[in-house]
Amino acid sequence: MNTLKEEAYPVVNNVITFLEKNEADYLIEENAALLLGREDKRADYKLLKEKVDLVIVFGGDGTFLHASHHFFNTDIPLLGINIGHLGFLTEIETDELTVALSNLLKGNYKIEKRMMLNVSVFRSAKEIFNSTALNDLVIHRGGKLKMISLELYINNEIVHSYRADGLIITTPTGSTAYSLSAGGPIVNPQVRAIILTPICPHTLFMRPMVISDQESLKVKVEGDESMRLTADGRANCLLEAEDEICLSASEKELSIIRMPEKTFYTILHKKMKLGLV
Repeated sequence: MNTLKEEAYPVVNNVITFLEKNEADYLIEENAALLLGREDKRADYKLLKEKVDLVIVFGGDGTFLHASHHFFNTDIPLLGINIGHLGFLTEIETDELTVALSNLLKGNYKIEKRMMLNVSVFRSAKEIFNSTALNDLVIHRGGKLKMISLELYINNEIVHSYRADGLIITTPTGSTAYSLSAGGPIVNPQVRAIILTPICPHTLFMRPMVISDQESLKVKVEGDESMRLTADGRANCLLEAEDEICLSASEKELSIIRMPEKTFYTILHKKMKLGLV
């Protein structure tokens, strides 16, 4: 739950009322439980992983991404309730809650597995950072105004030398996020692929690439410009010249709940307003 959003509290309380009316047991993440005045239902993430069958996330896509990093190494599926703006990951709107909750209690839903990315940063052959991302990994110039220089290797073969504001490496799930804003393609999240989208490249002919999830990638930092690597907008690492960033599809996946009437294309049409003039 995004506890900073006031509009989240009545929505969560309505869900609690529904669950209690239908005699469904539940737990609440400890910080949210304190703010909701439901200390009797509080649980830390360790207890949640041991006890719950599914997780309901209240907030926007950022809140969903935060929750995903607690549950991607489990088989516990997540359902997102949108209390944000676009809400592509949090696909259920508040006016759809009653139907969605009824479907949950009846088991009338499907579970999709979403691929994730692993990243490790090596400096002088020593690993200094590692993380996992559901949406994207972004190499960017931070607060600097200068472009950055990167070399991209796929399966140890050099493919591109980038002069750009940055590079986005994304999963199909993340293809509708930052990568899309930078001109990247929309990819169905059931496709197993890795998308590479340059940010404002200094050439007309540098275009996004879609490659197999079986490929291994390495990005080498060139020049002396300072830059950062960010995973899902949260974990980040300050990069230096000659650092090597190694990326691949993760063996771990995230389970996401999808309602039977919702498909990737219906959500795409509704959220992105495709075809509307």
